[in-house]
Amino acid sequence: MEPLALFGIQYTLSLVAYGLIGFWYVAPRLSRLPRELALVPLLWVHAFRIVGGTILAPGAVDASVPMEFRTTIGYGDLATAVLALIALIALRVRFTAAIPLVWLCVAVGLADTVNAIVQSMRYSVFNYPLGVNWVIVTLYVPALLVSGLLIIMQLLRRAPNSGSQRT
Repeated sequence: MEPLALFGIQYTLSLVAYGLIGFWYVAPRLSRLPRELALVPLLWVHAFRIVGGTILAPGAVDASVPMEFRTTIGYGDLATAVLALIALIALRVRFTAAIPLVWLCVAVGLADTVNAIVQSMRYSVFNYPLGVNWVIVTLYVPALLVSGLLIIMQLLRRAPNSGSQRT
């Protein structure tokens, strides 16, 4: 099987599975929570984008994978992970700019993900030995897309008074 076809099948099936989980189970439960609380579990998914930085580690992928591709992908994921952690802390301490920080995190994360997809096609990276990064892309990236969409849905919903609940 061609690597791109295999990738497409695995990625699509993961995306469908995470989409079903997200919209059948996660979204209905989060819709009952104040927006600030509902954002927390969704942001945790992005806090672990540090795993995308694995592509920068020596030997994680074949040496022939273009360095420009590796640095773009690795640092984009690390930056998004840092933003997710900052947003989580801001929500926890009820910082007034918490919601704008969540918007920044999701915007950077989605831009990074779309750029990663475009650059993957540009460099035909699916034809290179990617090691564990193949699993990261086919299993974790679809979860990032679904959680990103769920974050945007939470951000766009009316923000009822959150009361005195803590995150």
